[in-house]
This record gives sequence, structure tokens and C-alpha cells, in this order.
Amino acid sequence: MARTTITDEIINECRRLASIGFSNVMISSALGIAASTLSKNRKLVKAIQEGKRELAEKVTQTILENIGESQNATFVAKRLNLFNPQINIKKPKDAKEALDNLSIAIKQYADGEINESQLRTIEAVSNSYIKGYEFAEFEERLKRLEDAIKK
Repeated sequence: MARTTITDEIINECRRLASIGFSNVMISSALGIAASTLSKNRKLVKAIQEGKRELAEKVTQTILENIGESQNATFVAKRLNLFNPQINIKKPKDAKEALDNLSIAIKQYADGEINESQLRTIEAVSNSYIKGYEFAEFEERLKRLEDAIKK
């Protein structure tokens, strides 16, 4: 796909499509924008998050209205993860950013914004990323040393 200029119209359409249940792939296809642009452009990421939040609020309201005041409403809402917050971490580019994500998650857990399961998931992913990054860095250093010895 050709490089796209991000306009207010595109941002608003991303939010609207997300608010009616479109996935990122569907939004990408509908707007003719590369999926990577949707995940890299901060304005588009924010618009999609806002749209998904609007959708979650609409769905929550509809479910609660239809189920009524009962324990079933709470059960259904929990099963659908309607009360789970948006976790504000980003795709890491290096080990420091993975550690930053882990730090953000720990703070959100301490503040009661995320549950222990969410924290453990972020922790496992961050630790795997850090180990992989460290291994790749170690391998690169070893290769440079071997090349220096050969010379």
C-alpha cells in the first residue's frame, strides 16, 4: 500500500469503525491503510482505543439493561472482561522499553488498575522479550570478538 497522509477525517473514521466492532485488520482494509500504520501512528492508535472503549461502554450498557439488576449481570460482565482496563504499554524496541512496560504494569497493579493475572501475563511476555534481546546482543558481541580475533 502507498504511504498514507493521516488526516482528521481518517482519524475520525478509525474511531467510528472501531466503535462499531471493526478489528484493526478490518479498519486497515476499509480505509486502504497498511495495518502497520494503524499500530505505529499515535493518533490512529488513540482513535482506535477510544472507539473500542465506546463500543465496550455500549455493549456493557446493553447487557446490563437486558439482564437487569442481578448477580447474573455481574457474572456476565466479568466473563466478557467488561471491567478490564486498557493497559497502556507499547511494543518494545529494546530491553529498556520491555522493562519500562513491566514497570508500568507493576504500577497499574499497585494502583489496583489491573489484576494479578494481567500483571503476570505482561511480566512473562516482558521477561521473554528481555531474555531474547539479551541473547541476541550477546551473540552479536561474540561474533564481533571472533571477527576481531580472525583479523
